[in-house]
Amino acid sequence: MNSRRFLFGFVINFLLVQTGVAQPAAQQVEQPSEVAAKAEDGQKLDTLKEQIIYVPYEKLPQVFEKPARGVFLPYEQFQQLWDAARKNALPQPNQGPPLRSLITNIESTAEVRGDVMEVQALLTIQLLGEGWHEIPLRLADAAISSAMIGEENARIVFRPGQGYFLLLNFKEGQADKLKLELTYAKTFARSPGLNQVGFQAPQASINRWKITIKDPGVKVNVRPLVAATETRDGADVDNGDTPTPQVPTETVLIAFFGLTPQVQIDWTPKSEGATGLTALATVQTRQNVVVGEGAQRTQATLTYSITRSELSELKIRIPSGQKIAGVFDANVRRWDVELVENAQIINVELFEPASTTQNISLELERFDLEVGMQNEAVDVVIPEIEALGVSRQQGLVMVRTEGDLRADVTTRTGLLQVDNEQVGNPQGAWDFVYRYAAPPYELILKIEKLQPRVSAEEFVDIHVLEDLVRVDVTTLFRVERAGIFQIEFNVPEDYTIREVHGVQVGDYQPVVVENHHMVENAPGVYRVNLSRKAFGLVGLKLGLEKRHNDENLVTPTGVATEYTLELARVVPASVEFVRGRVMILAPEGLRLTPKVTAGGQSVAVNEIQAEHITPLAIRQNARPAQGFRYAEEDFAPVFDVERRKPYIEVGQLVVADVDQGEVKFNVGLHYHVRYSGVKKFRLDVPNAIAGLIRNDSSSFITKSEIKPAPDDLAEGYVAWELRSNRELLGPVTVELSWNQELESLEETGSDLVLVGKLAPKNVDRSWGQIAFKKSENLDVIPEKDSLQGLRPIDPQQDIVLAGDTAGATLAMEFHGDDWNLGLRVNRYEQEEVEKTAVEMGYVRVRLSNGNNAAVHAAFRMRSVDQRIPLKMPANSQLTNDPLRINGTSVGLEIDPDPENQGCYFIPLTTQSQGETFVVELVYNISVDSWKITLPVFQDVKAVNQVFVGVEIPKDLVLLSYSGNWDDHLDGSWLERLQERLLANDREFNAHQVIDEITAGDAVGDIYPSNRQKILYFSTINPKDSALILEFAERAQVQMVLFAGLAVLGLLGLFLGLRKQVALLLLAIGASLGVAMMSPVLTSSLDLSGVFVGLMMMTVVWTLKDITRPFRSWFKKKTSQPETPLRQSDAFETESKDRETPETNVDGSEPFDDSSGITSDAIGIQEVSSLVGENLADEEGAMLVQPETFEDEQHQGDGTSGDADELTGNLSGDVEVSEDSEFPEDDTGGSGEDGEAAADETEEQE
Repeated sequence: MNSRRFLFGFVINFLLVQTGVAQPAAQQVEQPSEVAAKAEDGQKLDTLKEQIIYVPYEKLPQVFEKPARGVFLPYEQFQQLWDAARKNALPQPNQGPPLRSLITNIESTAEVRGDVMEVQALLTIQLLGEGWHEIPLRLADAAISSAMIGEENARIVFRPGQGYFLLLNFKEGQADKLKLELTYAKTFARSPGLNQVGFQAPQASINRWKITIKDPGVKVNVRPLVAATETRDGADVDNGDTPTPQVPTETVLIAFFGLTPQVQIDWTPKSEGATGLTALATVQTRQNVVVGEGAQRTQATLTYSITRSELSELKIRIPSGQKIAGVFDANVRRWDVELVENAQIINVELFEPASTTQNISLELERFDLEVGMQNEAVDVVIPEIEALGVSRQQGLVMVRTEGDLRADVTTRTGLLQVDNEQVGNPQGAWDFVYRYAAPPYELILKIEKLQPRVSAEEFVDIHVLEDLVRVDVTTLFRVERAGIFQIEFNVPEDYTIREVHGVQVGDYQPVVVENHHMVENAPGVYRVNLSRKAFGLVGLKLGLEKRHNDENLVTPTGVATEYTLELARVVPASVEFVRGRVMILAPEGLRLTPKVTAGGQSVAVNEIQAEHITPLAIRQNARPAQGFRYAEEDFAPVFDVERRKPYIEVGQLVVADVDQGEVKFNVGLHYHVRYSGVKKFRLDVPNAIAGLIRNDSSSFITKSEIKPAPDDLAEGYVAWELRSNRELLGPVTVELSWNQELESLEETGSDLVLVGKLAPKNVDRSWGQIAFKKSENLDVIPEKDSLQGLRPIDPQQDIVLAGDTAGATLAMEFHGDDWNLGLRVNRYEQEEVEKTAVEMGYVRVRLSNGNNAAVHAAFRMRSVDQRIPLKMPANSQLTNDPLRINGTSVGLEIDPDPENQGCYFIPLTTQSQGETFVVELVYNISVDSWKITLPVFQDVKAVNQVFVGVEIPKDLVLLSYSGNWDDHLDGSWLERLQERLLANDREFNAHQVIDEITAGDAVGDIYPSNRQKILYFSTINPKDSALILEFAERAQVQMVLFAGLAVLGLLGLFLGLRKQVALLLLAIGASLGVAMMSPVLTSSLDLSGVFVGLMMMTVVWTLKDITRPFRSWFKKKTSQPETPLRQSDAFETESKDRETPETNVDGSEPFDDSSGITSDAIGIQEVSSLVGENLADEEGAMLVQPETFEDEQHQGDGTSGDADELTGNLSGDVEVSEDSEFPEDDTGGSGEDGEAAADETEEQE
């Protein structure tokens, strides 16, 4: 079986890679020659090769189905497989030539015949394949007159948009080369002096054309111009010997095009014109003159219009002194200059004589103008350019100045000034544009150099420092009319230039400085050369400084030094006007007093700062001190500069940390030294704590006792000197600390602590703050007797000095050294508090119809324990992920005690003590799911409110609940009505409660669903209190309600109006009682159907009461007429009927004829039957009270009213004893008709 599988797989694999199997055979044939060659070289060959051969056996697929493994089989089997593979190999298709046909050569002869050009073409066609061929001839825009292959007409078809096609059927044995003689023509387009024609000719690599025009000397142009030659005698000079010269009669052009989509031919017949006459020409001149500094350039374009004969030579006259830069045109062969008196004549020779138009461009130059160099203004003559030998010349003269030059017209002759827009100037605007009708004309301009108009605005910052004076000048220039290349400043003596560079401020661009230096022979003038012309709004900054060594500015000697603060300003002669602002800056330790401020206006410093457009560079913590404005007058303010004495301010921060057995004092002395530096501070400390104080400052502050003691030292104090090895300026902090023991402080005792007062001396201001920190079981109270010079402050908000005051409970503030403070420290016994607290919880319970429930609880907790004991409900089943803390899964720890079944521990290894966290518990309930018991955190008493949301199926109705729980249900309809009237919203928002519990932590799917009805309950510290819910099927409850409504409705149909109203009020009152006594049941029911049922019942009752008189009237009409009876007879008959039990009261059955009653009795019987009928009728009848009995006897129907009226009359005439018994259905009884009759009677009265 394995060998069969092996052979079958090998054959399939071999057929797939049959091309790869043949290659190793060829290699084997070549191997002997290679081996022989190596053997001849004397090399030793290792013919032994290790081969791995696998014999088919078990597990063949696992062994052979691996890379780099082979299969070896006998050669006979290999040969059989090889033959079978070759038989099944597909034959290789013959691709054939890439083209089936092509046009190899085309010989075309074109000749003009009348209005058309006719072309005779001989096409050589090569057929490369058998069958039908379609050869494109194109010629979509021409007409074919003849197409012959030998002596037969060719098959030509036409396709719109593509042209003509030749159809050929080539069979084997026929000639594969054919000759197609094709004749086609097309009308050529005529225009003045030019004829044009174009063909979409057939394409071939060899495409030769011979074009013949009957007129001699015609210029023929062909496109594309690949190669062309012209024969003057009309013969093919390129194919034979040169013929004998003869008079030409036609023009012949031979051209080679190759593969081209379009052949375009145009020719211009030579016009004889006015042969032998002088040429008649007019000239239009456009002369552009640009005048610059020292140079004048002229560009002129002369356009000749020839109307008779030809021009082969042109002459142009220009003034002397102009250098001819060039004469340009494609038809200009050469030109030369001939000097004449006061002029120059340019002789221009053309390649081809001009017969219609000719353009000549001239460029003239002149460099001897001295404007802008030696002379401020010169007269410049605009050159007059005149074309000689023409009949008329007119043109334009346009002049423009460039650079900083301005031109004014001094002489103008023969010129008319026109507007720029009338002549159309693509080269830009011109200063002067003139038109002349004929030469001569004259134009002389006065060219003068424009002087720049410069205004400057200076912003000067002067830093007066202890060792130097620094002046920074930012100058903003507005350059108009002409540009400038240099700027000069007046620099005060003894100042050194530190920086010169351009500055960009707003719209002002920086100048490009090339170099700067002092001007020779001009003391105090500093020149700045620019590499580019400055024009418009530009800015330049100049920085210079002057060093000095003044002892009065370094140390506070009390002596002022006078300083003159000179400014670096622009040379007034180089600007039209100048104004500036000066800001003087100095360190806080220098006092500047102005003495002389002539030439300047003192302004507020903030005003100068607001106008300062460049960022203010502050040096060495200098501050603005003075501000001035100045204009063109000289301004050099004089100041007295003095070093100010040091001003020392110290703020103490005393932090007293009261612990169980000692008080730790940490004092920070925050010195602030202003104006001048100091190297030492004096501090007086009490003798009681002098030996306890430690210096916690950095190494550069050392303390030592001052000896001998100062005279102003207070009693009980020692003077210390805090010295530094460097000058102290600005904020300096000195840290001191000491510990003071509490000796008499027991578990519930108290002790008095005096706060040591440190007194800084030789300071200008001293103040401080005291903060107290304590343990939880200690209480710190200031002693009133020892409290002096202190005021209480808020320890969390009012402490401004830097220090460790976190957790401070008491703080005070003092100013000066006149303060004392004693503290009474009381110790109290500590009481253990709850270590774990449940701040809030929410439990989601999802009930199912199968007495199962899924519970997901979330609690926000805080604990300092490492684990929390937990007891799960008895009927709970944990899920695969029962516990999550802050959204992270955590494993529950099982209580090892076997007696504590269902008890676990919640590990808090990842939580910090005292932090709030969210605990999630997920479990299922499979037994008694209607009895909800929550997980109990054992030994945890601090459990706040816990909410429970019970999601019940839609087919269940909550009847009631029990347990120590409060509900958050929707309420009964009476409660909802009360909420609407009082505008009291008691809706419970579960999402808000869950968000408050989670506080942003990621929790599971605990939010309630909107697809089920949800019942909400809550309690505080539920412990083991279970929430027991009682449910009923919704269908059963609705069936009971429907049955009650049905009974109520049917009962009302047999009652009168008053009893119906009473019955309805009774039903409403019962519903109110149910709503008040059992609001849970009412809130669970959908009472809309009940209300609709009551409304329908009321409508039916109303319709029944309304239609009662109409039904009674209908019965009167349908009843038979009867004989009237006497009252006594009727009464007797009625009495007999009541006495006889067998009497049929309602009259539904007739009396027996054998009773022997007379006809009168029969009449009485009929009346009695009528009366009984009216009494038994459930719908009643209206009672009509006639005035007399006699009126009833005159009725047309023979009936004396209804039975009720008759009974009433009888009862009125006959006395009836009180013991007489009447049936309830009588009119005087409690029957329905009786009530109706009574009602009608009352209404009539």
